[in-house]
Amino acid sequence: MTFNRLWVGAAALAGIATLASMTLTTEVRGQSTDTAPQYTPDGQLKLPVGFETWVFVGSNLGLAYKEELPANTALEAALLNKQEFHNIYINPEAYAYFLAHKEFPDKTVLVMDVFAAPDREPRDVLAAGVYNGNQIGLRVAVKNLHRPDHSTTPWAYYTLMDPFDPVPVMAASAKAHEDVACEKCHEKHAGKDNVWVQFYPTLRKLLP
Repeated sequence: MTFNRLWVGAAALAGIATLASMTLTTEVRGQSTDTAPQYTPDGQLKLPVGFETWVFVGSNLGLAYKEELPANTALEAALLNKQEFHNIYINPEAYAYFLAHKEFPDKTVLVMDVFAAPDREPRDVLAAGVYNGNQIGLRVAVKNLHRPDHSTTPWAYYTLMDPFDPVPVMAASAKAHEDVACEKCHEKHAGKDNVWVQFYPTLRKLLP
């Protein structure tokens, strides 16, 4: 009798675990369908919803281009004297594909969430260091082999919140930057397929 009760209890627990696994799988699948890039009728990229729950791949503080690089515009040069946190997220499907194949698939979306880096906070308890303060920018890179603007360049770059604006405001959508503004620099200097993998440890460790 005791054995039967234990067996029934174990079977019940196994059933609950199976149901929970099925539910989780369904939720992940349901979430993943929403992480592909979404566009307005005129081809602007919509603000990615819920990217904060995507895979966090890395963060940097105060990175700026070398003075001699073409990408080092006057605005970019200002970053030499302005520290910012750049927190990078990738959509789950693209991460799973990269994990398996070491390549970024079509419909890869990378979000750079930009925050100020203050060294003082309201309670005034810090003696050193900086932290993620107010959100001041949001930039998105999308790999899309069938871009709505009909460009044949796979990667497109968008600014939904401009960190260089005195009062940054989040836009609901944005058009792609010209290739010369972003894509060419990424193509030449990024570690893997236009992505700065060398700065993102979660992705970097997956490569040989």
